[in-house]
Amino acid sequence: MSPGTSHEIYLDNNATTQPLPEVREAMVEVLGEGFGNPSSAHAAGDRARDSIRYAREAVAALIGTDPSMIVFTSGGTEANNLVFASVLQGHGARPRIVTTTVEHSSIPQYCEYLGELGVEVITLPVDRAGRLSLPDVEAAVTPETSLVSVQWVNNETGVMQPIAQIGALCRERSIPFHTDAAQAVGKLHVNISALPIDFLSLTAHKFHGPQGVGALYARHRRWLTPMFRGGSQEEGTRAGTENVPGIVGMGKAAALRLARLDDIQPYLHGLRDRFEQLVLDTVQGTEVNGDRTQRVCNTTNLLFRDIDGEALMAQLDRMGIRCSQSSACTNMRPEPSAVLRAMGLSEDEAYASVRFGVSEQNTIDEIEWAATKIREICTKLRAFRTTIQNGENLWVEST
Repeated sequence: MSPGTSHEIYLDNNATTQPLPEVREAMVEVLGEGFGNPSSAHAAGDRARDSIRYAREAVAALIGTDPSMIVFTSGGTEANNLVFASVLQGHGARPRIVTTTVEHSSIPQYCEYLGELGVEVITLPVDRAGRLSLPDVEAAVTPETSLVSVQWVNNETGVMQPIAQIGALCRERSIPFHTDAAQAVGKLHVNISALPIDFLSLTAHKFHGPQGVGALYARHRRWLTPMFRGGSQEEGTRAGTENVPGIVGMGKAAALRLARLDDIQPYLHGLRDRFEQLVLDTVQGTEVNGDRTQRVCNTTNLLFRDIDGEALMAQLDRMGIRCSQSSACTNMRPEPSAVLRAMGLSEDEAYASVRFGVSEQNTIDEIEWAATKIREICTKLRAFRTTIQNGENLWVEST
């Protein structure tokens, strides 16, 4: 089908990705003939336990670790919360957290809550490219630090942080290090066994798995304190009947992504770079927000100077082109992106910025058509802006 108004072009894949057909089939199977409660002591229970075991093995393989180190959760937010709540157990009267100004909303909101409880929170800045300064990290990580939490890949810009160096610094000082890797897993080759990471959060719906299921890697399961109690599921780490269909879907998506990653990475790079260059070449006053070299393969965040980003996004949406202005968890708020503001963009610049994320389901025809429509819309919006400005000037002169 040729791209057009009847064909949705989904370029908001940092918010969520569509589950692949194989993922949906695996979930349907476990909802049908493969159903069972993993806690039941009979054949149906065995069947459900086996399904979870296969999924755990697939998720572990995707990030290069042992299955025993994987805890299934409801998503990245719960995994992040579990790390913070666990690490702070047993610390002194005034625990100390080190994090950054560009984390996913689940981190600053939890830190705000901790601050109200008396926890000291050190929030490190980033530069205009969205990158942390390693000397800043080194200065902030003192012996009193309880946890360092740094997002591996930013959800709005795709910018990567120097996780290996930060983790090494923490390991030298025996300080737990956590990374929110929701936007990294499935886009980067991850071999956590070779990295100085103690906790890693991931979520299925960023790599074509289902929504509402995620996982946490913990180097030592004994470090985790259960947030839910009332059952022995997940080896006592997370009470409650497991989300078997979701877990199975995540496992299938993980296995597919691991098998295809070497092909998917260059494909996404090609789509993103082609789209980005077309927009930069044809839409005057457009810039890329964030480091263009230290970022994942699928993401671009573009600043359209003198353009109302919300108006641009709305016009694209009418044409069936889906994109966003910030994280999906904050996108409904009438506020400029906190990430872009932390990078030094003005409020107007943040409002004039739009995020695009491609996936393996996008095509070159789609992104070229989308770039053409962006150029047309920006031309009309700028013409309208000029007309309004001229009208205002004439009115001022006539009075």
